[in-house]
Amino acid sequence: MPQLITAIAATLIAASPAFADPVPGKHTDSQGRMQLIIGQTTDGIYDYTINSNLNTPWGVTMYAPASLSSGGFTTASGALSTNTAWYKYSYGPQDLSFIKNTPKLAGAAIAVAYWIGGDYDIDIATGSNASGENAGNILWENTKRMITDLKNTGRPILLRVGYEAEAPWNGHWPAHYKTVWSKIKAEITAQGASNIATVWQLAAYCPATDFWGAGITPRTLVASKPLAATGANSNGVQNVSEDNPGAVYDQWYPGADADWTGISIFEPQDCANGYGAIQSVVNYLKTKNKPILVSESAARGYDYNPATGLYAYNQQGKLSRPNLAPTTVWNEWYAPFFQFVRTNSDWIRAVAYISDDWQKYSHWRCTVDARGNKIAGCAEANWGNTRVDVNATIKANWLAQLTSDGKFITTP
Repeated sequence: MPQLITAIAATLIAASPAFADPVPGKHTDSQGRMQLIIGQTTDGIYDYTINSNLNTPWGVTMYAPASLSSGGFTTASGALSTNTAWYKYSYGPQDLSFIKNTPKLAGAAIAVAYWIGGDYDIDIATGSNASGENAGNILWENTKRMITDLKNTGRPILLRVGYEAEAPWNGHWPAHYKTVWSKIKAEITAQGASNIATVWQLAAYCPATDFWGAGITPRTLVASKPLAATGANSNGVQNVSEDNPGAVYDQWYPGADADWTGISIFEPQDCANGYGAIQSVVNYLKTKNKPILVSESAARGYDYNPATGLYAYNQQGKLSRPNLAPTTVWNEWYAPFFQFVRTNSDWIRAVAYISDDWQKYSHWRCTVDARGNKIAGCAEANWGNTRVDVNATIKANWLAQLTSDGKFITTP
């Protein structure tokens, strides 16, 4: 990974010029500043703002599937949905009520990721019940209630509809996916929910290996390969050309229904071209002439040991790297990340970072041996402990990147 530092320099020199007038859009900062969003669980947000007493960021993140397994949304009976136990302990607690009722979060924007995978997109678009969870068209009814609840917060909302649109693990069928987008945008308009801006987000994912066995080229961008609207064989996996990513991505693009575009940034070092691959996706998003949200980001795979103050990079399928100094972690992941977003700060108008101990939650927990072989867990490889407030060096370096009020990432 040390080669990532030198590789990113050449990538960014070749990137489109930065520091022009920032692209405008709903909920962008009027002074052109890059807004900071922290997430993604109630635990992570609480640790950052309450336990560590860091300044409240511009916004916070939460997730809500169309089944409304997250807490704090209105159900058909008029009661509030609860954070179901399986969701809370598997993925991490998510609760709109926590955000609304925590004094230190008063007024903070909310970036809401609305999941419509698992055939939810088919059901919402057509009224079918391919998912087995849409009796009485409840998924669409939930969607309408969610829009009402978000409208009633009165806060700036960035709604990521069907986030990571092209991701193989979501398997969105393009026609139905775009129909869901049209329905949601029309409902936002019908309800007069002018505080809601919609975000179309790409995963921009390079797998380190062909773990799908799909015959793809590892370490290059991949996307779902739609084969059928629903069913066990509804999608495959395909590579995406950095020279023309729109040839694949455009099939999910919702056009004018999106107010922002977005991207995930987790392990650019897994791309053979490093940040060059991520830059190609950002350059593609720039052609849509909308502000860009780094919708999800984290130093994935870095595990922190509070007893030693050191990190280990543990990732399934890779040699483990123990006893990493915090400065090494900063130089390997954080420094290139901040350099990248700043170079693109005329288009990247907000950045969401996931400050969380992922290992607390069973779905994200992963234990591997020294050669990266799975010992236990690892449903989605290793996510580590990406909290920026638990190590003094990382914390100090992190705060040095922010304005004094903690709401914005500084730019030259």
